[in-house]
Amino acid sequence: MPVRVTVVNDYLVVVAGVNAFLAPFADRVEVVETHTVDSGPTVVDVALYDTFAAPVGKHARLPALVEDPTIGAVAVYSFAADPSSARDSLSMGARGFLTKSLSAPDLVHGIEQIAAGHQVTMLGPGRAVLSAAKWPAKESGLSAREAEVVGLIVQGLSNEDIAAKCYLSHNTVKTYIRSAYRKMGVTTRAQAVAWGIAHGLKPDREP
Repeated sequence: MPVRVTVVNDYLVVVAGVNAFLAPFADRVEVVETHTVDSGPTVVDVALYDTFAAPVGKHARLPALVEDPTIGAVAVYSFAADPSSARDSLSMGARGFLTKSLSAPDLVHGIEQIAAGHQVTMLGPGRAVLSAAKWPAKESGLSAREAEVVGLIVQGLSNEDIAAKCYLSHNTVKTYIRSAYRKMGVTTRAQAVAWGIAHGLKPDREP
């Protein structure tokens, strides 16, 4: 019987992209749309919490998912790949931490292990596997990481907040911002916020 999985993120295009990534493995994972998850007995085995434009680790969304009676286990799915990000997520109740550098077969294997009751950390081999992924502002030329950082700016986070909550160095955050601003044709934070809102980088649902 396939593992029942729901993908959780405040950007609908991100959810659609992860669903598409998992679609070839329908015999092993059954994707359940979030809006069908309701109160009562457990209706999904694993909630795959995609942290695109959402802080990793100490983040209010994670405890709420862990406590949801309709979810068997929570797996964090993130660009962050340092051990501290995984430790923080697991200490808050997540049963798994899976990075976006995993291939689709490895991701599915990790989900299956989590559904079976194992605590799983899979940090992956390196750069993210994004061939099947979608993210806001992709069509405008932003990389997934650039779009994520701009999405956090749209939500009002400072550079320091982004660095701390996404397990990035301050210099790395500034590098992503510089490259994103160049592609966006903006020079100020206010212009970046306006551009981001116009190009889908405001969450579809309030975090």
